[in-house]
Amino acid sequence: MTRLPQKEDTTPATTSTLDALATEHPHVRRAVTVIAQLLNDALPADPVSIDTFLTTHLRADRHELFVQVMSINPASRIAAGLVLGDLIENDSPAIGPDEDDAPPRWAERSVGDDEFSVPADISLAFTPDNPFGSGPLVISSLLSDANSRATISLYAPNELRGMVSRAVVELRRRIDSPNPLRGRVLSVSVVYNEISLSAAPASSTTRADIAIPDSVWREVDLSISAVTSRHEILTAAGMSTSRGVLLAGPPGVGKTAIARTIAAELLGDFTVVLVESAAVMAKLGSVYAMADVLGPLVVILDDVDLYVQRRGDGDDSALGALLSALDGATAHDRVLTIATTNDPRALDGAATRAARFDSVIEVNPPDDAAAEAILSGVLARIDARDVDVARVVAALPRDRSGADVSEIVRRAILVDGAELTTATLLSVIGSRAHEAALPTGTYL
Repeated sequence: MTRLPQKEDTTPATTSTLDALATEHPHVRRAVTVIAQLLNDALPADPVSIDTFLTTHLRADRHELFVQVMSINPASRIAAGLVLGDLIENDSPAIGPDEDDAPPRWAERSVGDDEFSVPADISLAFTPDNPFGSGPLVISSLLSDANSRATISLYAPNELRGMVSRAVVELRRRIDSPNPLRGRVLSVSVVYNEISLSAAPASSTTRADIAIPDSVWREVDLSISAVTSRHEILTAAGMSTSRGVLLAGPPGVGKTAIARTIAAELLGDFTVVLVESAAVMAKLGSVYAMADVLGPLVVILDDVDLYVQRRGDGDDSALGALLSALDGATAHDRVLTIATTNDPRALDGAATRAARFDSVIEVNPPDDAAAEAILSGVLARIDARDVDVARVVAALPRDRSGADVSEIVRRAILVDGAELTTATLLSVIGSRAHEAALPTGTYL
């Protein structure tokens, strides 16, 4: 794990123990505090405040200073911390408390196999000049997950307004350019009423693992071309390069597998965003806004019918949020939205009109040929060559799904182990033991 070195504040100030500790990592401050208490060395009761830090380094009271506040997209928190870390490493600023007068705080971040310890809630004082121009400058950040709204504030004397504006532009450029989340799989949830990002594994499923008609893949590939091979000509024609695909069909037919397979194929060139239901209902617009720093995007919305229904069937706020966000998606270049639904009739017609979901693709239960392909693929992994596949497929119920076929084999393996037989598979099918069913009646 990389630990960014901490720099000392070389500005003459008071010689108190706490002032000497002001530039240290919070863990160091706490350790020294405990040692001092054990030795009966009294420490000052009040920590250094942000007001004192600003006055010390900018030679003016806070209300006399010019300040410009940058809002940091949740997708940019790690990148912003890395940029601040580079400033500490290269320019040796004095380090002080955050905007809430708390001691400087570092955050542990991980992206895939990479781990970082980066500045989060902290203030940096650059004197007599700063990395962006002449004159003193204080940069104060609130980037930890404890802050629902991430910000970076820049303070300077009033006569340096122009320098501050230029510094904001350069900071934004540095934060947006090397974003370590770009090209990865991210899961989006809601924490403290703001979106939170976490790394997620990529799907290992391939097209060969999904038994669906070629016509489904052709329609899917047509939508993919809007954000890949055809996006330049669409742009030249003045048309949106964003595309929405709705996969509709009963549970277990492979809708989610199709979506994840497409995402895995585009991963690297695209950032894949898996959006949890709470984020769809409340923050989907913010998810699409991430295209500015993480795009191009593949956005996956699973089972939208569970929380977005027709107008008048309940709370319309989720529907309104979805419609507004889908409209906003077209403002961004190369965003592919893939949603799934078990019941397209439950969705309001406004959600499925062109430019929101441009293509509604029906995914049906597997026919005999597809069921045979699914069963043969599963059996091949355990070398069960003696099973009469055609006989087993003929015994399957007509309303079966691909997930049902896999569960039948799984249950038969639990019975027979590696020596799987046709008889066991037929027994599982006949008993319908693979179907999870809740008991009827009421417990007393």
